[in-house]
Amino acid sequence: MSELSPPPVAPAESPPAPEPAGPETGARQSFIWALVAGFVPVCGLPVVWGLVAIGRRKNPSPTYRRWFQRLVALAILDTLVAGVCLHMAVVGRHDPESARLSLGPPKVLGVLTDSKYPGPGVKLSEVKERGPAKGAGLQVGDVVHQVDGQPIDSSEALRKAVQAAKPGVALQVEVEHEGARREVRLLPVEASALDPAPRGLFEPVNPEEPVMPRELRNWIGMWLVMGALLALWGVGRRRGADWRPLGVMAVLVAAGLGSLVTMKGLSALLGGPSRGAALVSVWVQALVIVLVSWLIVRRTAPGTEAPAGQGWFRTYLVSLGLFITLGMRVLMLLVWFSQVAGVLPNQNQHPMMEMAREGPLGALGWVLFIIPAALLAPVGEELLFRGVLLPWLTGWMGRVAALVLSAGLFASLHLFYGVFTGWIFFLGLMLGWARLTSGQLRPSMLLHATVNSFALVMFARSLGG
Repeated sequence: MSELSPPPVAPAESPPAPEPAGPETGARQSFIWALVAGFVPVCGLPVVWGLVAIGRRKNPSPTYRRWFQRLVALAILDTLVAGVCLHMAVVGRHDPESARLSLGPPKVLGVLTDSKYPGPGVKLSEVKERGPAKGAGLQVGDVVHQVDGQPIDSSEALRKAVQAAKPGVALQVEVEHEGARREVRLLPVEASALDPAPRGLFEPVNPEEPVMPRELRNWIGMWLVMGALLALWGVGRRRGADWRPLGVMAVLVAAGLGSLVTMKGLSALLGGPSRGAALVSVWVQALVIVLVSWLIVRRTAPGTEAPAGQGWFRTYLVSLGLFITLGMRVLMLLVWFSQVAGVLPNQNQHPMMEMAREGPLGALGWVLFIIPAALLAPVGEELLFRGVLLPWLTGWMGRVAALVLSAGLFASLHLFYGVFTGWIFFLGLMLGWARLTSGQLRPSMLLHATVNSFALVMFARSLGG
């Protein structure tokens, strides 16, 4: 792959002239200072608004006006962040239970529930050997009716009751066993402290227990993207655009089918589904996206993009700095919303991470896990969304609309992150900005790989390895 992005339609008539030093440069510098100052919530807010007050000018030039508008928008964002930080501090002081419910580490009893059980109560489909439920004598088939006097009618209700338990305080659980009810005391433990039973990478698991859970919101995201791409193709065709959204749909379908066939085939050979088979299927899925997307990029003309005068590596560094400084602000807002909505931390995980917690991966497992996540996925997704879709959108709509729309479609395929799908949307904006600013895919690929690699390092540390 000698060139990862197609050349512009027409070269610039002359290289862009360097921006002269003056008020415009000063406005841009104020914006950079505000980015750094606001990195410390609340404390940096006076500095940011002070820069806004100092930077006000009469009859500014268009360039100055643009940078000043960005500065004001950043000040408003920092004000929101300061507000949510103060709110979380007040809630944490007056209602520590609520703060711990949304922000504390997930706690477990060491059980799995039967989602098909009609009730009343929730039926246990698995009792893990190392969990507190096993130590209290609970068995598969037992039905949990109450926790601390509160009725339990779903696995979600049980999960919330366990998560809300105070540290070191046992729960009073009413359990039905073979028609007889009794009460047991269970002390929840943190999920990270519950060592999973050793399981080989290619050892078949219970067929009724999915290797990588697929929730309804994941399918909703896929169908949402498919419907949006079909609608965009219809609108774009009326404006003279080509067939590329159909190509994106074909890539997603081919990748999904390739993954499904690989999983089914390996499961048949090995006697059942396994984590190793799931990882190999992810490899196939990622490779299909990389190869087919690259072919589309090479065989189609780019959208109407003006060539950029900024090198790709400099764009990567700038986008990384923006991602860190702005990302902290976005993350604080999402954490606050997660706390308000009462969303548990373990409801916002990638299915591969959930699977990796089921037992040691070993050297081969980590290779199968890391390469798709840190390399193949960034390359494939950038080729597909920023190499195929984004240039096509910019060919017949404004850049801002194309950037927001492509980031929204990208985030829709990651609905398994729940509330933090907004973080994926923000990442999509940064990746698209890097693509449009440099005119190349290298900076967005490198930024995507950097973010994924950092997430993998943090995940590995959480596993103790």
